[in-house]
Amino acid sequence: MSAESGPGPDQMASAGAAGQLGPRALQDRAIRGASWTMLHTITAVPMGFVVNLILARALGVVHYGRLAFLMTLMDVVGGIIAVGVTTGTIQFGAKGHALGRHDDVRRLLSKAQGFRLFIAAPLLTLVVLLVADVPLPMLLLALAFGVWCPAFLDGATTCLAIENKTAAGAQNAMVVNILVQAATLLSLWLVGTADAVWAARLAAGGLGVGLALLVIDPGYRRAVLHPQIPVGMPAGFWRFAVPTAVGGLVATMVVSRTEVFFLAWLGDAAAVGTFALAFGLASHIFAPAQALVGPLMPAISGLREVEVSAVEAAFRRTIRASALIVSLLLVAGVPFFALLLPALYGDAYSDSEPMFVALAISAGLLVASGPVSAFVMGRLAAGTILRVNLLALIVDVGVALAVIPSLGGWGAVIANVSGALVQLVLLVGSELRAMQMPWSELVKQTGSLILAVPIAVGTWALIEPIQLGRWVASFCAIPVGCALFLLMLRTTRAGLAQEDAVAIQRALPRRLDRPAGAALRLLTVQG
Repeated sequence: MSAESGPGPDQMASAGAAGQLGPRALQDRAIRGASWTMLHTITAVPMGFVVNLILARALGVVHYGRLAFLMTLMDVVGGIIAVGVTTGTIQFGAKGHALGRHDDVRRLLSKAQGFRLFIAAPLLTLVVLLVADVPLPMLLLALAFGVWCPAFLDGATTCLAIENKTAAGAQNAMVVNILVQAATLLSLWLVGTADAVWAARLAAGGLGVGLALLVIDPGYRRAVLHPQIPVGMPAGFWRFAVPTAVGGLVATMVVSRTEVFFLAWLGDAAAVGTFALAFGLASHIFAPAQALVGPLMPAISGLREVEVSAVEAAFRRTIRASALIVSLLLVAGVPFFALLLPALYGDAYSDSEPMFVALAISAGLLVASGPVSAFVMGRLAAGTILRVNLLALIVDVGVALAVIPSLGGWGAVIANVSGALVQLVLLVGSELRAMQMPWSELVKQTGSLILAVPIAVGTWALIEPIQLGRWVASFCAIPVGCALFLLMLRTTRAGLAQEDAVAIQRALPRRLDRPAGAALRLLTVQG
């Protein structure tokens, strides 16, 4: 694992005085970070898929559902671990770092770290003690590494985003993922319970957070390790951080598998397992596309400070690329995994197959629109995020209470999709209004996605009844779906623009020039 390399000559030329980062440098760092994050997900997703497959088979539907319940609990708890301070620190810190105000950034880091350690961690400890019903040794592990270790060290990962060292962050994430998956298998082998797996995953992930300390700026490292009382934050910080925190928590409840709480509450343990598997698999296949969003957050914040006129072009380019990546994953991944799911996980999970298709389409639409949240954050529109997520949660909970008692797992699917669609429409609509851009322009930029959804569903629906055997059918679905998609892409000219391909290839490692160039030429249809 190595730190990110220094700026090249053209990057230095684009930087202003006092250590400012120019728009070219910000774009290149964002794309390089996305490339490394993509590489991380390409290696992590197969590993996670295999480990998840082993877990589902070894634990069974009911106990796999319990593990999903416990992990979702920590997702929600983790979503509020710094009550918006992490997001606020990234936004304000990235702007300060882009302008060369390093002393201000150091003060902000110390105070943010103090908030995590002195306020957030004790409160979250109380929440876990009240809600998590697990044996005492597992509970202590979860508290130490799921709450206190991130609270003490998480400022280091925040620095990676502030410094636009998202490539180094991806390298760090690779190591953490290996630790987590190894701990998962070891705990399954030694103890074999959902509670033990839950605690082991938290312990490995918590320890891995500290690795980021090795690659951040030394001055920032000292600031992280010397927490201060969180008073005297920058003007507007709390006005942004507090609604962002509430909105982030609500968003986590909307887009994560929190429907398992309702299923568990209503006593359908088997439905918890089948829904959780479908949801987890749907999220897994879009991990490469999610690699775009993390590096965008600090880059867009910095871009608004140094050249606001470039934001609209960046918005179009990012949406175009995100939609295309999600489209490729839809047409290749959805039919393949849907057809193969019962063969991989066993007949006990057969109800998960159609659930997976529905949840995958919903997840794909959300991931494709994910970069929009980076632009909303970039203009510090925390109130908008809060309102959108609250409305989406109201719809999600209302639908869940109405239909889960009668439909079980499918009720959870309908509730999840309903909340996700409300969030998608409202958040995208807000950013389009801010940019004075019509919906027709968004439809134009996401044409590839409009083609991909019916192709993915149609490929699955047409091949599934054919008596080819699950393995043969699933491997036939990939070339069929991809061929149909590429044909329609070139016919409708809904792919990448030439400038998109140039920007992406410039930031990729040189050793990937030839294969990346060939792939980009295939997907580039606009001159």
